[in-house]
Amino acid sequence: MINQSILSDNGEFLRTGYTTGSCATAAATAAIRILMKKMDVHGLEEQSIVLPNGFNMIIPVDQVHWNPDDSVTAVVTKDSGDDQDVTHGLEIHATVRMTQKPGAIEIIGGEGVGTVTREGLQTPVGSWAINPTPLMMIRVNVSPFISENEGVEIKIVVPRGREIAKKTFNGRLGILGGISIIGTSGIVRPMSEDAFKDSIYLELKQKYALGVRQLYLVPGMHGEKFAQSQFGADGNTVVHMSNFIGFSIRAAEKIGFEKLMIVGHIGKLIKLAGGIFNTHSKVADGKAHIAAAHLALMKAPYELIEAVYHANTTDEMSDILYETPYKGVFMTIACEAKKKCISHLDFMQDIEIVLYDMKGRLLAMTDVETEEANQ
Repeated sequence: MINQSILSDNGEFLRTGYTTGSCATAAATAAIRILMKKMDVHGLEEQSIVLPNGFNMIIPVDQVHWNPDDSVTAVVTKDSGDDQDVTHGLEIHATVRMTQKPGAIEIIGGEGVGTVTREGLQTPVGSWAINPTPLMMIRVNVSPFISENEGVEIKIVVPRGREIAKKTFNGRLGILGGISIIGTSGIVRPMSEDAFKDSIYLELKQKYALGVRQLYLVPGMHGEKFAQSQFGADGNTVVHMSNFIGFSIRAAEKIGFEKLMIVGHIGKLIKLAGGIFNTHSKVADGKAHIAAAHLALMKAPYELIEAVYHANTTDEMSDILYETPYKGVFMTIACEAKKKCISHLDFMQDIEIVLYDMKGRLLAMTDVETEEANQ
């Protein structure tokens, strides 16, 4: 198979793709077949590889050529199928050369492949960011083409990897200079949330391994900047969770963090007060309904409730309420969000909620002692 189709939640058929690990494996296998004269360079247009589950995948090979030093380079273009992946279209190069180390299969990185600079990842500090599964896949697929008396070095290069890495979480994880060669199954499943959640979980584990026990969880950069300006947070204590708040707090509890401070824009975190733990707008909304319900419980004037309910954005709600006695509704919403988070977990209790608006105004903070200290 080159690509499969899977049925999405909304009934569409979407193409699967292949990971950077599968691309590197296909390129390395194609190159070694030419190097060992098992195939003519002009006839190699695709390469079959064995995936971790034992099934085969056929991947197109763009080009294979001999180099002046008698090594061979093969090039595969990353195809992410219908997944939204920044690495889609990247060329993955593998250059294979013989060595004087019988039985050795050495796998190294080159330009565009990141290096690991921080603890807590699957590969040790100082190594190339080529994860264990791709390393295993490459070895399994190339080993049939060499004898125990032969040794090879396989160098993986991603010419645009340094540029594309800026659009990933690599810098936050301490992977510098390029992308990671990753993939646990070899297959990219389209529109899947799994890869994003995997990156969140990986960063949580890394922070814990570095000794962090009290963590700031933020939806994105705005939340991180607010946590920095208000609480002195730094990159070592902040994790981006995007819309996956429920997943992130459960993962943090499982890993063993002692305290979580969830810092975010009112438009995202107000949904927690309604028990909505995936805050993507396509999953659920309810912002106006939640705000109106809490104002009604405070016996706010009907005209005010109506104005908030019909506001275009939560920032407009903030403007309407900020100079009124009912600004306190944000604290009741934050407290309700905290209760919902605690009930979502098994045992963790030490969670605080911080709400702000796009004008940078602190709307509510459930950590009352800290709030009083900042007033």
